[in-house]
Amino acid sequence: MIELLMTVFSATFFVTVIRTTTPLLFATMGGLIADLSGALNVALEGMMLIAALTAVIVSVYAPWYVAVLSGMSAGALLGALMALFHLRFKADIILVGFAVNILAAGGTVFALSQATGGDKGTSINLQSKAIPALDLSLLQAIPGVGPLLKSLLSGHSLLSWLAVLTVIAVWFFLYRTPWGLWLRGVGEYPAAPEAAGIPVNKVRALSLIASGALVGIGGAQLAMFNYVGFTRDMTAGRGFIALGAVLLGARHPVGAMLAALLFGVFEALSIVMPNLFNWIPSELIQTIPFVVTILALVLFSYRAQRARQLRTLSKI
Repeated sequence: MIELLMTVFSATFFVTVIRTTTPLLFATMGGLIADLSGALNVALEGMMLIAALTAVIVSVYAPWYVAVLSGMSAGALLGALMALFHLRFKADIILVGFAVNILAAGGTVFALSQATGGDKGTSINLQSKAIPALDLSLLQAIPGVGPLLKSLLSGHSLLSWLAVLTVIAVWFFLYRTPWGLWLRGVGEYPAAPEAAGIPVNKVRALSLIASGALVGIGGAQLAMFNYVGFTRDMTAGRGFIALGAVLLGARHPVGAMLAALLFGVFEALSIVMPNLFNWIPSELIQTIPFVVTILALVLFSYRAQRARQLRTLSKI
């Protein structure tokens, strides 16, 4: 137990938490925007997986930032595809999302085999690039706390810093701009904004595209920093965990960020605990983030049911 506490309160564990949280945070912000518009995006998993493979393949032939943009574009295109089927062809958004997940599970394996010449499990034969880390060695010059700040803040992916800015930008957009008010109004009661002349379908379509773009960045981070390369089904349920973070965070940017950070902590624990407790099966430890996700969904359901009961009582 002492070894676990020493590990949890170490700078190395903090860096691991930031690494595991970054792709989750992008996916969570993407899921939040879609959910607030009234178009629940259950395709976060498939979008992230396709974006990860796209970024890896493009990084072989182009600079890393072009690869990140390509992953972002792949997610945005999938968001546009979902909007087309849901808003134009009136398909159920949940079914469309699951279709994207199924497409990603099989399509990425096929695309990987074509890109690697037959390898269906990993992109080890591709010389893919990595996202650079931000070196903040200059912090070490600060008297007293310099070495600690360097160990905590230096070496993170550039996208990790972008993820923090993304949370701030999403909060500002939702609560300080008229377009954010439109989006929330469309999600809460679409008849009212439609009567005011706001194009409800257009707002939802743009929300799904923006959702896919953010998830795509998370996929690029996963495949070009957390792991340099693509592995079959490498998202490993992160899209569904991000969806749980949206609900656990009460559909608010700050709450969703804290929920994503919580899931990042548990994922980091699943990484370090097998080295500390060899007698516990590693498969059992790796289920920790998913157990927490289920508990989060149960908690959200309880809170929502409790809120409905209070509203009913207030009307009596």
